[in-house]
Order: sequence, then structure tokens, then C-alpha cells
Amino acid sequence: FFLTIDYGLRTIDCLYGYTQLGLNNFGDVVSGFSARSVAMGSTGITTINDASALAINPATIVNITANKMILSVTPSYSLFEEKENLLDITNDNVYFQLTGLGIALPIVRNKFVIGVNNSPVLDYSYKYEYTNVSAETMTKNYDQSIVASGGLRSTDIGFGLKIVDELSVGFSYGLIGGETKREDEDTFYSNNLPSRKLSDALSAKYDGHSARYGVVFNQANYTFGGFYQTPATVKYDITETDTDSNLTTGVSTATKTVYKGDFKYPEKFGFGFSYRFKDKFRTLFAADWERQNWNIFTSVTKTLNGADTNNKRQHPAGYEKTDELKLGLEMWLNDWVPVRCGFRYQEFYKRWNNTVYNWYYRSNIIKEAIPTFYGFSFGTGYVLEKFDIDFGYEFARRSYEESSDRYDEDLQRLVLTTRFRW
Repeated sequence: FFLTIDYGLRTIDCLYGYTQLGLNNFGDVVSGFSARSVAMGSTGITTINDASALAINPATIVNITANKMILSVTPSYSLFEEKENLLDITNDNVYFQLTGLGIALPIVRNKFVIGVNNSPVLDYSYKYEYTNVSAETMTKNYDQSIVASGGLRSTDIGFGLKIVDELSVGFSYGLIGGETKREDEDTFYSNNLPSRKLSDALSAKYDGHSARYGVVFNQANYTFGGFYQTPATVKYDITETDTDSNLTTGVSTATKTVYKGDFKYPEKFGFGFSYRFKDKFRTLFAADWERQNWNIFTSVTKTLNGADTNNKRQHPAGYEKTDELKLGLEMWLNDWVPVRCGFRYQEFYKRWNNTVYNWYYRSNIIKEAIPTFYGFSFGTGYVLEKFDIDFGYEFARRSYEESSDRYDEDLQRLVLTTRFRW
């Protein structure tokens, strides 16, 4: 869902994301919850070996290497750069986030493992600054700034159970929640002096739940797996304050609005395959495919300042199914040092049509825009008896055209995971 605020001069869609597409829609879907996973193209349906399995495929949690408990902590550092070519605007953002925190407890080692894990679902972090200057007089027209933070996170509680040596199943229940904030400020100038300021402050709270089912089948050196995540009903409570300030007279007016409703976060499912080669490097190849059905996403604002709206549930135009393809490779140089690399293909859920000129046919044609991240990653790690550490780095790029403008985006992620075993 998204809220639209009309300032009379322009319209701003008030949600957040570390990309401009996420800002104008429903945030950005997070992929990869550990350094090992990120380094291997964010794969994990058959290869995760810590509590973050509960957020991907809970059946793989039985693969943990600990007698009593394993604790995993995953901070991440992200650098995002976007360029709007028509106005020649470059925007840089830097984020720090706790990508994962989890504990897994083997009740019966390699047979029955329970755990809890907290990880992000949607990222709403965003920063943007822009100054518009008159080309004729070289004086300021307006300044624009956007600062947003927070997002949706899920605390997953679940288990993995090995039925027989070849078959494991798992289940996790996710408590989805979080808080987001956004401050949007526009300052307009007259004769190079500030004359009017429009500000919009939003704060939101979310609360919902979902379930995830997983299965893993092992045969010789092959492993197959799959998961299904149910749709989630997430309630929201949004408070918005609009302020219009005349900087010349010093007069300000403020309006506060409270929205309450819910949205249906779409179901998700995926399949994975991995193969362990019989060579001296113990080479592991992994491939994952995931789909999320954003075409069934709906939302409704039920009350506005406490009054019933009688609104009907709506599906945003252009929201379609998304696919992710992930490939990863891991090789062990010795018993304690692995090296990893990967590739990730991730579609965005909003689609639209662009009119482009085809030189071959000498006419305009309609072409669907599908914004897609293409990412390449690598990483390494170090394993000790009771402790290990992993590093993962990813560089991803996405380019798309919208309303005769071209956007180029670069995303870099540096992820660190430490695991303690008892």
C-alpha cells in the first residue's frame, strides 16, 4: 500500500526503501541473512547451517554443527548509490543493520533442533537531498530532503526434524513487526531567500504473523529442498503530521492524521538444489529459485482519525509476481578456510509500460519495464573449534527507465557473521 500526499505543487508517495523504487512503493525485499549466504549469491534453501534457516527453509536447521547450542550474529554494512540521469542527480546512502540474530538448540543432535531467529523482511531506510537552482539566475528554487528509517522484521520460532537419514522437515512461525519513520522537508526560495517550508513527518507501527514450511531430501551428494511461506496479514497504525510554514510572516499551520488498516503481505515459495563434489576442495554448488506472488497483494485503510472509511481492499496497479535466481559456489582450501562466490538475479514487484522508438520498424512500441538487480558476490571465512567467522561482499546493479528518465543504481553489501558453538 502507499499513502499519497498532495502539496499542491507535486505529489509524494510516502513509504520508504533503500532505493527510490522502494521509497515510492512498498519498500525493498531483503535477500540473504548470513555472510555465507550472501557470499554464495544469497542461496540457502539447502545449505544454511545456523538459526537463519528459520527465515529461509526451517528444515535445514538440523545441519547445525553444535552439541548444545549455536549462537549467530550478523551485522551488515550497505552502500547504495543512485543516479537520476535527466536531472543529473547522484544520491549516496550508507546503512548499518543487524541482518540476523539467532540461537539454535539441538534437542537430539542431527535429529531434532529448535531455534529462534530475528531478521529483516522489508527495508525502509532511505536518505535523499536535492537542491534545484535556476539555470538563468543561478539562484535557488527549492531544497528537498528525505530521511527515512526502520522496516519490517520477523522473529521466527521453529524446529527442524530429521524423519530418516534422507528426509528432513521443518516449521517456523514468524512474528512480523516493526516501526518506521520518515521526515520529508521542502524549502522554497524567493530572491535566494527561504520563503516557504513544507514538512511531512510520518511514524508507523506494524504487527502481523506468518508461517513457513520446509523440506529437505538428501541422496548421496545431492540435496533437494523447498519451502512455502503463507500470506501474512499485517496491521498498520500510521500517524502523519503536515506542516506548512510561511518563513516570511512566521505563520505555520499543522495537520495531524491517523490511519489504521492492514495489508496482505504476499505468499512466497522456492526450491533449491545443491551438490557436493568428491574433490580435495569439497566443492559445493548451490542453486535456488524463489517466487513471491505480489500480484495478490492488497491493502485497506479501515479508519481515518478514528472514523470508519468503509474502504474496500485494493491491489496497486502494476504489482506482479517476482522471481529470484541465486547461484553459489564454496570451496575449502583446508579444514578451516573456505572461499565462496555467487550470483543473484532479483526482480522488483512493480511493473509499468514504457513507449520506446524502434529503429528497425521506425515506430513507437510498448515495452514492459521489469527493474532487476544483477548481483555478484564473494567471501571467505575461518573456522575454529568453538567459534567461526564469515565474510561476504556483494555488488549489485539495476538500471531502468521511467517517465523518459533513466535511473542507474549500485548496491554494495558487506556482511559479517560470527557463530559461537557449545
